[in-house]
Amino acid sequence: MINYQFLKKYLTKISIGTFILSCICFIWGLYVIFYDSPDDYLQMNLVKILYLHVPSAWLAIFFYFSLGIFSLLFLISKNPMYDVFAKSFAYVSIYLSICTLVTGSIWGKPAWGTWWIWDARLTSMLILLCFEILYFLIRNSFQSELRSAKIAAVFAILGLLDLPIIKFSVDLWATLHQKSSVLTFDGPKIHESMLYPLFIMFFSLFFLAIFITLINIQLEIVGRKINNEILKE
Repeated sequence: MINYQFLKKYLTKISIGTFILSCICFIWGLYVIFYDSPDDYLQMNLVKILYLHVPSAWLAIFFYFSLGIFSLLFLISKNPMYDVFAKSFAYVSIYLSICTLVTGSIWGKPAWGTWWIWDARLTSMLILLCFEILYFLIRNSFQSELRSAKIAAVFAILGLLDLPIIKFSVDLWATLHQKSSVLTFDGPKIHESMLYPLFIMFFSLFFLAIFITLINIQLEIVGRKINNEILKE
């Protein structure tokens, strides 16, 4: 059970801390990317967009997974705070999915010669974005907040089926994307000079995403005025 008293006491402090950590990692990451990380021998400095594109994709999937899990917890426990967390995760996931597709298109134009192609990974990522958009459309389709939350939660859980498709799409089908080179059973397959800044930017985006999530949680609580309901549980 989520303890609202704990959240009320520490939420602001934690959010400020995550924002500061995000800024530190971002500045550090930019320095490493542009001064230490080498250019690709084929794509030259175009490859540096991967330091934003790849972490955005990882985190979009992670936060959608969190959305699905907390939606399931909400349906099981009926605790409204789980729904607050789920909705907040959904906001962050949709931002990251859009960032993934936009940076992918910017990267794809010079690398592949086209802004978009119905590649398996691109298509499955677009499907994830559609699930996120429909999640919010469902939430705004009913007058009853509880009813819309329950239906949206079921829909979010169904969207979890798309996550393994995104992950293994490059292994199951012939795609323009290369095979997984970081999150593999055999360990990372890219040089540490590129892996190092990649993880710095991952943590920068991760802390920023947590910061946005915590802000959304506070706004959602105030907007719903469910404080008394939570305190009774």
